[in-house]
Formats: sequence, C-alpha cells, structure tokens
Amino acid sequence: MPWHQVSPGHFERQFDSLEIFYRAIADAGAPLKRQHYLISSSVRLKQIPPPDQVKQTWKALRQQHPQIAALPDESGTRLTYTSPSPADLEAWADETFIVESVDSSGDHLYKTLQPSPLFKLYYLPGTRELLFRAPHWRIDGIGLMHLQAAFLRILANGPPADLQFDGSEAARLSPSFDEAASIPLEAGDSIYQAADAELDVFRNGLPSISIPTLPNALPTAPRRMISGFSAGTTQRIISACKAHGITVTTAAHAALVVATLPYAQVNFDPATRGCGGGKYTCFNAIDLRKYLPAPYSSSSTAVSIYHTGIPFSVDLSLNNTFTSMASVLAKGYSRNLSKDEPRNALQFQAEYVRKVLELLGAAPEDPLRAPAHPELSSIGVVNGYLQADYEGKASRHEVEDWWIAVEVINRLLCTNVWTWNGEMKLNVNWNEAFYDEDFVINFLDEWKMALVEGGLE
Repeated sequence: MPWHQVSPGHFERQFDSLEIFYRAIADAGAPLKRQHYLISSSVRLKQIPPPDQVKQTWKALRQQHPQIAALPDESGTRLTYTSPSPADLEAWADETFIVESVDSSGDHLYKTLQPSPLFKLYYLPGTRELLFRAPHWRIDGIGLMHLQAAFLRILANGPPADLQFDGSEAARLSPSFDEAASIPLEAGDSIYQAADAELDVFRNGLPSISIPTLPNALPTAPRRMISGFSAGTTQRIISACKAHGITVTTAAHAALVVATLPYAQVNFDPATRGCGGGKYTCFNAIDLRKYLPAPYSSSSTAVSIYHTGIPFSVDLSLNNTFTSMASVLAKGYSRNLSKDEPRNALQFQAEYVRKVLELLGAAPEDPLRAPAHPELSSIGVVNGYLQADYEGKASRHEVEDWWIAVEVINRLLCTNVWTWNGEMKLNVNWNEAFYDEDFVINFLDEWKMALVEGGLE
C-alpha cells in the first residue's frame, strides 16, 4: 500500500515484507536491550563544522529525505509521517541530533549505546566524526551512503536558515519495496512454490558448518574490527580478480571460507574441527536497488530497505580451495534475480521473507548449538556513493575516513568488505560474549592472507 494522507499533514502506509522481516529481527533483542543488525556508520571529517551548523543541516536533510523522521504506529503495522511545525521540528532535532563529549568516539558509541527505534546523528568533536545510527529496518548500507552524501552536499552548500515544512515534503517519502517492485498483493501457487524452491537450497544445506564459540548463552556488547590493504595491494587484487573473471566480492567471500576451514566443525562436533567436509550454508546479501525502475533505483529513495539475502550452500568435501570456492560462489553473485531461470526472486520476495523469518525465528533447543559461522555483506566502492571531498557555495568538507558496522547479538561473525579511497577494507562485527578479541584478530589476519594468496596466485 502506498503512502497516503489520512489527515492534514499526516501520512501513513503499511510496513512491507522486508520491513516486517527486519523489524522482527530487531525486536527479538529487545528484552536484552539489544538490537541485531542495528547500523552505525561514521564519517570522519578533516575539520568538523560547529554543531549548530551540523544540526541545521540535519533538519534540512529531513526536508529532503523526510522518512528519517517516520515512526511506527502504536499497532506496529504501519509507518507514519507527520509534517512538523517549527516547534515540532526543533523538538525532533533535539531528540535525534546529539552532541557528544570531546573524549567520545564512534567506536565507543557503537559498543555502548542502547538501541533506539529512531534515526539519530551523533556529533563527535574530539574525533571529528559524524555517526549515523539507525535500525536496519529503516535503511540499508547503500541507502545510508546515499543519505550521507546528501547530508554533506547540504552542509557544503549551506543549509537554509529558515526551513518551511508544509506537507509537500511527503512526496519524497520512499515507497515500500513491495510497491517499488510491483510485487503481487496476493501470492498464488506459483509464488508459494518458487519461494519454497529458493528456501530448499538453505534447508537442504543444513546443518551448516560451525566454528567454536565461547560457552555463553546470552549476548553482551557488540564489537567490530577493521583491517585492510594498501592502495597498491588493493589494485593488484582487483586486477587479479578481473583476470580470473570474478568480482572482488566473490574473491573476498571465497577467502573468508578458506580462512574458516581450519576452525570448521560438522554437527558442532569438536572432533571434526579442521578435518574437512560438511556444508557452508548461509545467505548472500543482495542489493535489490539495481533491479528497480527509476526513480526507485536512485538516491531519491535512500531511506529505504531494498536489500535481501539469497541462500546458497557449498559442499566443502568437493570445494575446499580458493579457486573452487570462488567458482561456486560466483554463480550466486552473478545471478540476475529478475530472470525467470531458475526463479524470478523479485516476484516472490514477500512470501519468501515471510518463510525465512519463520525458519530463522525458531530458536534451537540448545543455544550453544545456534548457527556460528561467518557471513559476508559487500558494501562495494564507497566512493561511488560518497565522495572524499565536497565543495559547495558555503564551504568545503573533506572526508578522511568512513566505516560501517552492525550490532550482532548472535553467534555469527558478520563481515563486510568495501573499498574507500582506493584501499580495500575487511571488517568483522561480532558479540564479545561469543568470541574473544584474540580469536578475531587471528581470524581477520587469516582472511587477509587467504585473499592475497588466493586472489593473486
């Protein structure tokens, strides 16, 4: 259902299938005051402007992308937006724009902040960071980079001193994915069958291999760790990938699995650790924006969740080298989801994510036997969305660094790969209840080594 005005200045639409999926995942951590997949992303500037200027830019960003201020209704079934009065706008900005102390950092906030359903911006003068923080049901990584770019353009051009909201900004609210992709409202037999067939890839690959975790049942604080390559090594990896006909994402994922093999256990049995065999079964993170028609595929719909996961399974008894792993993974990453062969994954997304939620929502009888393996989400070339330099009518702002992380409350290692200013970064997000830091340091080094040795051989 599209956005519609229910009273003067007040707009609503139903949550769509992807939003319902990510909201359910977020809500599962609420009793523990945690939120799985909560996104934090830092933009570090060479010089940080005064907080009043940044706050005014934040308010102007709301006018351009009003969905950052949308809220769930009391029933939790609808997304609502109200065009603000000047007093309401100021109150919203006071609640969502937070100036931190000079000794705080984006990494510290990522580890210590409690979750919020609101989209927030943190101003960190000591580290010159702007930390964007939002539940994953509100936005995905690609959308967030588009939003950060829009913010910096407004900042460079100078935000208007007098912002007027009259309800016309609601025309810029993002449609749901179901609407943008023209997903049928009623699921017929063919859609049910296609969704089941897609999920069979996952079901038939269970149980996936696991890696050893600490014997704790409940999550504690999220952690992240980044390592990377020089521009020269990054370019050699990219060139080698092109020569082998694979993408950097495929190479990074193949290397990730190779790094996992020495720790891999079959059926959670420590006696099988590193012995080979088993299946690596999980989901490939897929950006759906490229499949949508204009303008839904553009930056105008930045504040949206146009992202899904498609299952895959690799038989490790047959594929245990970088080359063989890359060959299998490349088939999934190169798949065009809009094609009818093997299935048009866009048309069955609503039914598919409902089934995925049902499948993943079932807690294991023994929490120590919950899924425990690395998964990868590729961000791509950040500079393709977010420039390193913004010069406008009012000022110039140089971006020195950028990172993104998600909060993890389960036993997965949620990893990312991206390139910023010509340098490839490998990122691991985990929960400190389940892995100690030394393990992650070693694992990250082994991932880097596997990528260099496999990607450049």
